[in-house]
Amino acid sequence: VREETVRVLVSTRDIQRGERLSAEDTSWIMWPKKAVQPTFITDQSEGSREAVETAVARSLIVTGEPIVNAKLVRADSSGLMAAILSPGMRAVTMRVSPETSSGGFILPGDKVDIMSTGGRGSTGPARTIFKEVRVVAVDTMVSENSEATNLAASNVTLELAPTDAEAFLSARDSGTLSLVLRSIFKPETELQATERRSSNVSVIRYGRS
Repeated sequence: VREETVRVLVSTRDIQRGERLSAEDTSWIMWPKKAVQPTFITDQSEGSREAVETAVARSLIVTGEPIVNAKLVRADSSGLMAAILSPGMRAVTMRVSPETSSGGFILPGDKVDIMSTGGRGSTGPARTIFKEVRVVAVDTMVSENSEATNLAASNVTLELAPTDAEAFLSARDSGTLSLVLRSIFKPETELQATERRSSNVSVIRYGRS
């Protein structure tokens, strides 16, 4: 018995978050009708291929994956940054240099700790004010899987909760902030995560010890 099929729109390549789709990025394939989900775009649905090809990917779409509206930002809808933020979160931006952004090796999708060293002339120790903060953009790049190994960026956009965003802005205006890149792997034992700091080391800031 021949199985009934429907044409479904799928991706022809890996489309990274923040990339704009083109005509070559999608294709129609035959899909078993009983396996078609309501979110799929078919030749019988209201969503058109032309409208998809003017959209931007909200999240990663892998090769052969059916295109769904939930993963797209339409050209006539909200801006891309507002769409890729997690629900309830806020985007904040800080200017960085190689010294304050782990040498430029921080990329979109990475997790960082935000450290504050206080204002000029402060002799207090550096302290971590936020942990495991997601980087949503570096300058204007939002792709999580960029082929670039590092970026000589001037701005980094971070995702924070509303109350954390307020504290971040206050700390940014009153001191020097640095981003510390975190590993994507969790330590297998507590020994691997042990701090490596000598009690004999003096921290020198602005000519004072």
